[in-house]
Parts: sequence; C-alpha cells; structure tokens
Amino acid sequence: MKLALEVTSAHDHKTRTVLAAFPDFIAFENKYNKSVASFEVELTLNQLSFLAWHAEHRTKKTGLDFDSWINDVEMLTVGDAAEAVIVPLENSQPTG
Repeated sequence: MKLALEVTSAHDHKTRTVLAAFPDFIAFENKYNKSVASFEVELTLNQLSFLAWHAEHRTKKTGLDFDSWINDVEMLTVGDAAEAVIVPLENSQPTG
C-alpha cells in the first residue's frame, strides 16, 4: 500500500512527490488511534500532512520535527496515482 502526496515548499516553491508506505500508515494508526480503512470517510489535512512528514522523516529527507516541517509547506495535495501502487485495504470475500 502506497499513497503519493505532492508537497510544495514555501521556501523555494518546488514540488516533490512523497510516497507514504506501510510504516507510515502504521505510525498514522498509532498516533491518531484511527484505522487507515477510515480514509474514505474522513481524512484531515493535518493527517495527510503527518503521512507526508513521516514518510520524509523515515527516509531521512528531513530532520525537522512535524511543526517545523509544516511551516515550510506551501501546499499539499494527493498526487498522481501513477506515482504509487495503491492496494485496496479490504477485499470482499467470495460467497456461496
């Protein structure tokens, strides 16, 4: 499971693609006590930002804490699905 997020820097206005992956989703569930299965119902900008920050922090692309990192973000959007392989969270089971 991966989610592509487009982050635009407030400092240099450059956009980069950040891929949130399995470890980031686990950290999300631990921090917010909320399943990633609930993304379709409600996902806040703060939570999307946390996923992007955690992915960059985990991959050592930033050493900033979350609040400092947020201060350098001009814009955050869900990226192009072609950038990430998104696996369904649940598969329906065959009946019969």
